[in-house]
Formats: sequence, C-alpha cells, structure tokens
Amino acid sequence: MISFSPIQFETLKSKVLANANIRSITPGDCKALAFQIYSKTKLTVSETTLKRVYGFAYSKFKPSLFTIDVLAKFCDYEGWDDFCERESVPSEKFQNEHVDWKTLSQNAAKITHFTLQALKNRSGIPFGQTIRRKFIDDHFDEFLRGDYTATVFAAPSGYGKTIGLCHWIDEKLESDSNDIILFFSSSALMNVFLSGRDLNDWLLALLGYSQEEDIEALFDINKRNDGRFYLVIDGFDEHMFKNDQFELVLTQLMDIFSFYQSHEWFKLVLTMRSANWINNKHNMEFGLKNWFTGFITDHDLTTNVPLFNIQEIKELSRKINPDVQNLIAIDVANNFNHPLYFQFYYKQNKNNFSLNNIDHICIYELISIFILNKVYLGHYATEKILLLKGLVDEMDFQAGIYELDKFKCNDLLKQYSHAYNELLSIGFLREINSSNDFQFKTLVQFGNNNFLEFTIARKLLLDNNQRFDLQLIKQINNAFNDSEHKLPVIKWCVIHAVKNGQQESFELLAQTNLNPKEKSELIIFLGDLLQRVCFGSTNAEATANFFKQDCSDGFFYYFFGLELVNTDYKKVLQTLLKFELSDHKKVLTYTALATIAILQLDLKQLEDHLAKLKSFPQDDFHQFAINPLHCLNAIYQYLKYGMIRKDFFAEITRFYFNPPKQSETVHNRKANDLIFLLSAYSTFICRKPHKTLRFVNALYTIDKTSAETSFAYNFFLKVAESDAYFLLDKQTSLLKNNDEISASHKQEEYLFTPFMKSLFYGLKIKNAISSNDYSAINSYLNCLNQVSDESGNKLSKLFIYASILNNEVLLNLDPQLYKQVSYNHTRLLRECGLSVDVFISPKSEVLALKVKVNN
Repeated sequence: MISFSPIQFETLKSKVLANANIRSITPGDCKALAFQIYSKTKLTVSETTLKRVYGFAYSKFKPSLFTIDVLAKFCDYEGWDDFCERESVPSEKFQNEHVDWKTLSQNAAKITHFTLQALKNRSGIPFGQTIRRKFIDDHFDEFLRGDYTATVFAAPSGYGKTIGLCHWIDEKLESDSNDIILFFSSSALMNVFLSGRDLNDWLLALLGYSQEEDIEALFDINKRNDGRFYLVIDGFDEHMFKNDQFELVLTQLMDIFSFYQSHEWFKLVLTMRSANWINNKHNMEFGLKNWFTGFITDHDLTTNVPLFNIQEIKELSRKINPDVQNLIAIDVANNFNHPLYFQFYYKQNKNNFSLNNIDHICIYELISIFILNKVYLGHYATEKILLLKGLVDEMDFQAGIYELDKFKCNDLLKQYSHAYNELLSIGFLREINSSNDFQFKTLVQFGNNNFLEFTIARKLLLDNNQRFDLQLIKQINNAFNDSEHKLPVIKWCVIHAVKNGQQESFELLAQTNLNPKEKSELIIFLGDLLQRVCFGSTNAEATANFFKQDCSDGFFYYFFGLELVNTDYKKVLQTLLKFELSDHKKVLTYTALATIAILQLDLKQLEDHLAKLKSFPQDDFHQFAINPLHCLNAIYQYLKYGMIRKDFFAEITRFYFNPPKQSETVHNRKANDLIFLLSAYSTFICRKPHKTLRFVNALYTIDKTSAETSFAYNFFLKVAESDAYFLLDKQTSLLKNNDEISASHKQEEYLFTPFMKSLFYGLKIKNAISSNDYSAINSYLNCLNQVSDESGNKLSKLFIYASILNNEVLLNLDPQLYKQVSYNHTRLLRECGLSVDVFISPKSEVLALKVKVNN
C-alpha cells in the first residue's frame, strides 16, 4: 500500500490546477485538463478519473499510484514520492513554528472552498440561480443561542439540505467573524479507510498538523478572539459506506464529539437523511442533550428541513428567469414545493424557464423522468423492478399497510441486495429502525408517496396485462376503499392508458368510487391530460381518432356537476368540445361554461357562451325540464342591467306548481341536476325567498334519487334552502341546516370541493349574523376569501359582502371590519365591470355613508 496523505493530495490537486492555469475547475474543464496532462507527460489520465479526483463523480476508492504519479509529473516532480518528500519537510517545519488559530483558519479554508466548489458544481440548478433559505438562518440562530455542541439537518433525499448549507457557509466566509469552518462531504471520509488512519488524526492531517500535536493546544483563547470552530460534514449517510465502515466512522466521530463537547467554541454540523438519523441517533444518546435537532416539520419522517413555500418558489423562479413573471396556482405549486422536483422541471425547461405553463400533469412527468433515469436505466434495472414488484406483493392495501417489516421480507431483500442498496442510495426506498427494548422493528418504506403510488400502479397494470379496463378499476375499488393513495394510483393508470393508445377506456372512469373532492381533482387532471394529448405528438393517430367521435355517455356525464366548478374546470369543458359532440351535449357543455362565467362574474365570457347557445335550434332545448338559455339570460340581464326577467320567474312558478316526473335514466338526471341547481340559485334575483323554498321543495319531490344518493346535490339544495331562511329571518331552520352541514364538514371534510367550501363558509357567516355571533365573522370571512380565490367563485363573495354591509349592528360593533368589507365589495364590483347601483341596497348605502362620516 502506498503512503497516502490527504492533505498532500489536496495540495497536489491545487498545484495541478495552477499548472494548468485553471482558477476554478468545473466538470467541463476535466476533458481539457486530461489533454494538457497527456501533452506534457505523454501519459494518459482519463476525463472520468479527473472527475473522480476533483469530486464531480463518486469514487469508492482512492486514486491509483499511476494517477497520482502522473499528476505529480505534470507538476514537474519525478513522481508521488518525490512530491511528498519535497513538500513535507517545509510543511512540518511551518507547522511546528506557527501553531495558531490563523494557520488553522487558512488550512481549513482551502478544504472548505474546495468542498463548496465541488458541491456547487453538482447543483441541479446552477448555484448562482439558487436561493438562500430562511429556515437555515433560523436553525443556526437557535443552535448558537442555546447550550448545544452539535446539530443535524435531517430530511429525505432531495430536500435541498446541501444547497441551503452551502449558502450559509458562503455568507459565513464573507463575514468578518473569526470563526473557522472545516467543511467536507462524507465521500471524503472514505480516505480514513484508504489511509488506515484514525478520523481525529486524519482531520489533523487535513489541517496541516502532525499526529503528535494535540489540536486542543492550538486553540489559544487570546488568538481565537471568541471565534468558533465548525466541523461540517455533508451527506453523512449509511448508504455511502459498508456497514462496518459506517459504524467505525460514526464511533470515531462520536469520540471527537465527546472530547470537544465541553468546549463552547467547537460546533459539529451534520446533514443526513431522516432515516439515517432515526436509525443511528441511539448511538449519540449519551450526548443527545447537547444536540439541537431543529424545528421538526414532519414528525413521521423526523424532518427538520421544510419544503419550499410559495414565496420561495416565486423567488427561485425570478432568479432563474427574471424576464418572466411567473404565475402559478396554489394547488399546482404544492407539487413543486419539493426542491428535487423543481430541479427536474428546471432541467427540462432551462432554455425557456417559466412556471406559467405548469399544469396538473407536470409533476407526473417529472416523477416518470426520475424513475426512468434512476431506476429503469441505472445499474441492476431488472433486479430493481423485480424487487419493487415483490415489495408491493407483500403489502395489504385494504388494511392500509404500505410499509413492510424487514424481518418478514428479508429473503427478498437479500435476493436483490445490490438493487436494494441502489434504491436506498437514490432515496427511492428508506429503512427505518424503530426497535425498542421489547422487540426488533425495522421497516422498509418508499421514499415518498409519489414513488409508492407509481410502483403500485405499475404492479397492478403488470398483473392486468398492461390493460386499463373494468377489471382493473374493480380491483382498485376493492383494494383501496377510502385510501389517500387510490386517486394517484388511478391517475398513473390513466397516464399509462394515454401513452399506450387506450383512451377508449376512459368511459370506465365513471365506475370509480370517488368522493366529490377526488372526482373534482381527477376531472381537472383529465382535462389537462386530454389537452396535452390533443396538442402533443404522443400516439397522434390514436389521439386523432379518439377525438373524431362523440363522447360515450358514461365518459361525458362523468364531467358534470356544480360541485366541480373550479378555475381549471373550464379547460376540462373546452377539451370536451374538441369531440364531435351531439347538440344536446354541446348545449350542456356551454351551459356549464356559462355557469362558471357567472360564478367568476366574467360578463364577457358569459356573453360569448350565450351567443353560442342562441345559435342552436330551439328544439334542442325542449328536452330539458327548464330551458337553460332562459335561466342564463335572466341572470345575465340582472348582472348587466339589474333587470329582473319576470317571464323566466313565471316559468319557475309553473315548474314548482306543476313539476315534471322524475327522470328515469342516470344521464338525464345528471343533465337536469346542473340546470335545476342553477335555476334554484337564480330565484334569489327576484328577492322572494318563499319562491326559492317552493322551488327547492319541488326538486326534493321530483328528484328524490339525486337528493338521497348524491352528497353534493343534497348539499347545494340545503344551502339554497338556508339562504332563503336567512332572508326570511327564520333562525331555527337556518341553525338546523347549519348544524347538519357543519357536522358533515367535520366528519367528512374530504367530501367538500373548493366551490362547496366557499358556500359552506358563506353559510357560516349568515348563521353568525342571524345568531348575533359577530365575533366569528372575521375568521369565517378569511376562510371564504381563501377558498373562493381557489375555486374562482367571486359571486359568493359578492353576496356575502352585501349581507354583511346590510347589517347595522356589525357597523357599530366592528366599524373597521365593516369598512374593509365595504372597500372589498366596491373593488370587486369595479374589477368585474358591474354596476354598483345593482348590488348596493338603499340600506347599505346609508350604512356605508355612516362609515365615511365616522372616519
């Protein structure tokens, strides 16, 4: 074995760069450097070897004697031994004569700068375009304020631990503090085993000191000037080592920690995966009180590194492409709060980066790309697939068991041990040891739900001969019940169907047992997916044939329901219009689009959709129990001019005094439900709540099936009924309905779509006004504004504002809230181009005038 000194090797690497006139090496420089070395020495060191030497590629072994000999010859030495001999003597003399804090700082800075540069160059997004993260500063502030010696940043792979730490170290190095930072990644610890040295001695060698010198003596308090020494190790994870190696390094590191923990100037900082912290913190328990574990954001994963928030996503986007103003919906942004997925998206779109084109499909594409590159195209690909299939086979979906006892599946893991270690290293799987004094318990889990759901879907499709059919849907319905994983698994199956030209099976989605919220998410997802298919190149011929036909009834009517209204729902309906629909289905589609325009107070869109509807023959409207064109036109006339169409409300009166028979087919009921609910809410225009109650009672009579079986349909009828009770000041009836709906929301909040929630919070506000509980109004109003913005429901906000402004008691109790609501109300009217006179009652005008006088 050759004598290998890490500090001397670092010096040689620096001399190589100096001789090659390279100030700061990047991966692209390695090829040119290899050519320079060959030109001078006529000996070959490959580009790949140089990438390993300079930290751009992972290496389990030290460089060969040939490599370091060639590098020494490139620097005009006879070889490695000559280099060591000529460099060591003056270095040792210098060490012995100048043992102080400044020397330590200089030597540590060399290593830290090299580590920083290597990690920055590996950043998926160019480091200069990444952002500092506030949680890092908060973490260190609390760590340094307390009586702690060590801290850890623990999070799964891809949470941005390393980049966040690099920013903090950069800022620390630029400051005028007397602190020293010795920073290296865990791959550098392999040198401990390659050199056969103790970790403490190895650190001394890195800093330029001999083994005989005690590092404690170097820290002269007079020269330190209150400076701290930070030992920072990035990526201190089990998968980087063999078991015996990791245990040895951990033991030696804990020896260092235990020796220096009494010195307030010594600080140990580690980053590692959550699973590694969970599995090994028991080895640190003797000094756990000296460990600061940060602010845990996910107790299940023991994670103290948060995902991106919306502000960080916007800041990062601006830094990547300052010329583009990025707009992104909150629900879509939540998929991109994971730094790893954001990085994948950047790599796919770095030439024209913008978040404006992101839809609900992007996250699935990014996950697919990750799995393709890391699982399907990596080492042991076949073994990985067989292992993952075997792990899913061991799960019990009905019992909700998605993590496996390692003891029970150990034979499978041993059979595919190389594949298992690879999947652990990329974070696709993780191993959690939660043993106690009573039992051994180690669990094998997927790295996140996205990986789990993708793997389950692939396994189900494989077992079903890669077909998305009724048999598969029944299997999913039976296996998952109310599981949170059910909808994502269905989405992965739908993506598979599109990529394999199985679009005709979409009509089977009507057979999926989903609650209203899940159905809303699936429909929006389908809208984005079909739009991609329509304009994409995937299966172009199959796609063209798919749209050159009428939708099946099952597929078409699956898209309809007032509960589905959302800002993204328009795209779904517009995609439906690309099919060659029957006139009846076109009328329904434009009616739904017009309904969205009403809720969003978009009169221009409403005019356009009315024009489309008026172009259809009158015969196409006769099959509806209530003419949707008459209903929509009555609402338009009121919004635009404040006009109340008496002829339409006469039609409503005839309807509830002589209601039609109950619809026989599911599809007819589905078509009428939307129009019935639209008509019910339109009755508030004429400000006759008794008319609303009669109409709602008629709907209960003629459509018992929908009222009894459809949670959403019954909810909308209850809310319409409650609004009428509010106007009639029937407090008992209003409170009864409020309590029933509140109980449903408390027990089954997942059933409520964003639009349903906006009506729910509107009802809570009206009930608070009716019962004189004015203190609750402000909190409910904040919730209403949030969910209304999410669903695009401006109409509900407008009428709630009007209800508040019409209440004189609130004006006297909370004039500031009243003033804010008045301002929001007026601004909303102006933004939507609506007349203030139409929506401000005389009483509200008088109260608003009082506010101005009082202020």
